Amino acid sequence: MDYRLPTSRLDELGTVSQNVNHMAEQLQKQVERERQLESSRMELITNVSHDLRTPLTSIIGYLDLLKKQAFQGEEERERYIHNAFNKTQQLKTLIDDLFEYTRLSHGDVQMNFQEVDFHSLIEQMLSEFEPVAREQGVNLIKALSPDPVIMSIDAEKMVRAIDNLLMNALKFSIIPGEIRVNLFSGGRVVKLSIENQGNPITKEQEEQLFERFYTMHTLQSDGNMPSGYGLGLSIAKNVVELQGGRIWLDHHEGYYKFNIELKRPIANNRGKKVLYGEHGE
Repeated sequence: MDYRLPTSRLDELGTVSQNVNHMAEQLQKQVERERQLESSRMELITNVSHDLRTPLTSIIGYLDLLKKQAFQGEEERERYIHNAFNKTQQLKTLIDDLFEYTRLSHGDVQMNFQEVDFHSLIEQMLSEFEPVAREQGVNLIKALSPDPVIMSIDAEKMVRAIDNLLMNALKFSIIPGEIRVNLFSGGRVVKLSIENQGNPITKEQEEQLFERFYTMHTLQSDGNMPSGYGLGLSIAKNVVELQGGRIWLDHHEGYYKFNIELKRPIANNRGKKVLYGEHGE
């Protein structure tokens, strides 16, 4: 694969040499892609095995203590039950995220596009998110364009993507701090940005943020704000791109601004308003 024929001749044999070299380069690239895919699959299996085993080991440990009645008093028994339940919730979250990520990344997903007032949808999500942020010592600032923003999207999946970005901003915000949400609509372009102040990261870390299973130490390390499994931003990226949009990060010395840009047909400026229940469910 590494060998290349000399191409100095200008006759038919020179042309054959060029074609053979081109074929070898294409085969070499294909082999390399297959190696990368295999490496990625092995990495996925390793990470999933580790992340599933960790909470499962804790659950088994707590259940074993309860089975042997190795606790001192009712209070300690309740604590064991509470901890075991929390670990099962972590397991469920991981499995749900894995299932969602696998479906989105392999295209095995049905998009349910409907005309939605994106402005009202964001307002509704932020009204539910604000008490959670306040409890963690973070102030929510809204800068939303006042007019309705009617567009055709899969609202349930878009809510999942935006919720992941909001929770990511909350986990990595300096306390006390603030999260700023901007919604701008101009012509066919609709742009949503979520900003927060956190610890600075390197350029290499920036480039890996949207990769699956890439995790960083959160600034909110208590039990109410788990660090997650590094799938939230990957899911958000897939959801946005499946709806014809793009997502990216602007970062400078700890100032983070995650951006979502969507385009809408002009014809969608008029239409019925579709509202959803809590988090679009």
